[in-house]
Amino acid sequence: MELFNRDGKVFNGSPEVNAKGKPYTQVAIACDRCHVIGGQRLWIMGIENNRPYSRTGFECWTCGNTGVRKVVDDRLYTAEELSKINAAAQKRADKRFAAEQAAAAAKAADRATAETAYRAVNADFLAKIATLCVNDGQAFWDRLAADLLQWFKTPTARQIELVEGEVAKRAKNATSAFVGAVGDKIELTLTIERVIPINSQFGTTYINLCRDQNGNSVTYKGNSDIGAVGEVSNVRVTIKEHTIYNGVNQTVIQRPKLLQAA
Repeated sequence: MELFNRDGKVFNGSPEVNAKGKPYTQVAIACDRCHVIGGQRLWIMGIENNRPYSRTGFECWTCGNTGVRKVVDDRLYTAEELSKINAAAQKRADKRFAAEQAAAAAKAADRATAETAYRAVNADFLAKIATLCVNDGQAFWDRLAADLLQWFKTPTARQIELVEGEVAKRAKNATSAFVGAVGDKIELTLTIERVIPINSQFGTTYINLCRDQNGNSVTYKGNSDIGAVGEVSNVRVTIKEHTIYNGVNQTVIQRPKLLQAA
């Protein structure tokens, strides 16, 4: 009678019979705490360069230096028994898979319901942040939107402020036009939006990001004080150059002379 182990491999040899009359064979489980090194079995300390090493010279206390951790009985089966066992195992696996699929579908349905509700409550905010995303998954606004949708977080007041501020800024930038001609000396009414200090060995220089009365982007880099952030100033300036930065038309000015606060 042909016999097989649980993995379906044919058993070649003389089986033993247990108390229940079932055939089995004994299998030695190799010790995992020792190895033959240089012809001598030694307790190993670890693996180095993909090889076991031992710097103690100790014999293995786990297996008594036999190389066998333990001997176990390995049940043997007839072809018919193995077929029934495999069929039962497959049935259990199919049932488990069906349960996992049902649970995953229920979880997905719950998430879809929660997302629909979340989008309904935060429709205006999500519409605004969508206009800022570049859909590459890496940019700041993309990551913020993904994080909010992943966990259905309620936008904080600071997040709402940032999004609305960026939307407003981009709306202004879209209509920004060049002011005057290069070399012109003109008077401008500027709102100071941001002042960026740049420190060097020669002192501190300030980049002033401004808007004129028509919403055009105006930039001044230098040491002259043309006002603090939020202030509106009347200045007489010389148009230095026209540039495009990040797709925004910018007018760069120089030699500003503060006339009066508007």
